[in-house]
Amino acid sequence: MTRRLFWMRKATTVAVVLALVAVAAPAWAQRWGRPRPPRAGACFYQNANYGGDYFCVEAGDEYDVMPEGLNDRVSSIRLFGDADVTVYRDPNFRGRSTRFSDDVSNLQQEAWNDAVSSLRVRLDFARVSRDEAERIVQRAYRAVFDREPDPGARSWVEEVIRNRWTQRDLERELRKTPEYRNRRPGGH
Repeated sequence: MTRRLFWMRKATTVAVVLALVAVAAPAWAQRWGRPRPPRAGACFYQNANYGGDYFCVEAGDEYDVMPEGLNDRVSSIRLFGDADVTVYRDPNFRGRSTRFSDDVSNLQQEAWNDAVSSLRVRLDFARVSRDEAERIVQRAYRAVFDREPDPGARSWVEEVIRNRWTQRDLERELRKTPEYRNRRPGGH
């Protein structure tokens, strides 16, 4: 019985540790360092002129709350690919915001030094062709409806361009449509 109790306690301890690691993993996922820049995204630097350590975010990702140690500590931003970034003064995309579509070597000149509390990194569809927007619509239709877009999908191309939506954004909108809501269970 003592041996069994020992192993039960050991298993419980391991389960608790794994649960804590799973909960804490997002906080560890992003921290200051020197990672490889993304093909499309942004890197956020501790110092002006892209100095010091930094962290990077892929286009399509966002932080409603900055990970521990990163809040209000960004001093310059470098963009990669066809990305732009919107920064917010407060968590949860609230407060004053500014969209940057070019590198910013010194956020102090923009009145944003050490003031970023949440952010969104998007593809800048002003720089992306209509063909790319059409491909996003096609991929989203396949993912959500398991079919090719119909002629009515042209309006979604315009929405993607106008709102600078990623494929994930469009998929979220498609799941709000009557076509998606009226699907038979298990049917397409």
